[in-house]
Amino acid sequence: MKHTLNFPLILSFFFLGSQITAQGQKNAEIIELLINESLKNNPTMAQDIHSIVISQLGEPLYSQYFNQFTADSLNNLKSITKSMIGLLMGIALDEGYIQDVNQPMINFFTDCKLEEGQYEDKKSITIKNLLQMKSGIEWNNRALIKDQWWFNENPHCFLLREFNMDTIPGTKFSYNSAVAHLLSGIISRSTGKSTLEFAIDHIFEPLNIKAYRWDKDHQGEYYGNSELYLKPTDLLLIGQMLLNNGVHNGKQIVAKHWIKEIQDNAFDANSVMNYGYLWMTSKTKTPYFFFAGGSGGQHLFIAPEKNIVLVTTAHWNNARSTMEIMQLGAKLINEL
Repeated sequence: MKHTLNFPLILSFFFLGSQITAQGQKNAEIIELLINESLKNNPTMAQDIHSIVISQLGEPLYSQYFNQFTADSLNNLKSITKSMIGLLMGIALDEGYIQDVNQPMINFFTDCKLEEGQYEDKKSITIKNLLQMKSGIEWNNRALIKDQWWFNENPHCFLLREFNMDTIPGTKFSYNSAVAHLLSGIISRSTGKSTLEFAIDHIFEPLNIKAYRWDKDHQGEYYGNSELYLKPTDLLLIGQMLLNNGVHNGKQIVAKHWIKEIQDNAFDANSVMNYGYLWMTSKTKTPYFFFAGGSGGQHLFIAPEKNIVLVTTAHWNNARSTMEIMQLGAKLINEL
């Protein structure tokens, strides 16, 4: 059979490829301009930033590393750890380890010997209340008792015993690192695996993520609120999987309905963002994005309308550049 060349078709592909390349070059120039402008106007942020990595349409668009950090550097993701816990909870629910989000939280902590009053106070808190940071447990990130919780030999039981209720569960948003750590305890108790083992089996190995570190509390429980370390490009992989409705290389990693529930359950938390199931959503709808964020400037932005995934990592031992880096990420998404 004789084959003939379709020159108009070949030329159309050539010009399409040229247009894509030209658009990519234009986007790279926009990114470079905005980053340079932001770092020039914010010298502190220039000292804090570690990486900016962006993909669009599933392809690398931009990557830059700063302050002696490289593509192979592990970064403490701080509260993005909470968002990872949110994904793992969805997997645990989908796999049948947990019945539903309305289960009482206290049922998973029968090892904590609570007095009758302590049990009565907290028996109505559900998993959903923890996911939405509406536990009703009194919390102050700057209070000394918070530090006592962090260093306690059994942080889960210490929280349930020593922290009082200040509102009815489900009624008021109160950002609380300790309740995210309770969710890590629920994952390990319900699955029979450590939170890290569960993450390796269901997210890290399927995405071929080999480099990680996750610190444990004094009881040996992996922190649910912080202290997960990943490379920026691996965090980008997780974001791309979520942008692809939970699918990576043809395999469903996180259920599509759970990614939707994370966003659908977001509520007006403050002037900056909406909060739902340990993830955040933008106030703006043009363009809309959902994201995970951590103290100091750790961010994973996912903008479905623009097919963009954007990661920033930064100095994690202080929070001074958190807002500036978040604003830069949002601005980049808006301009691309």
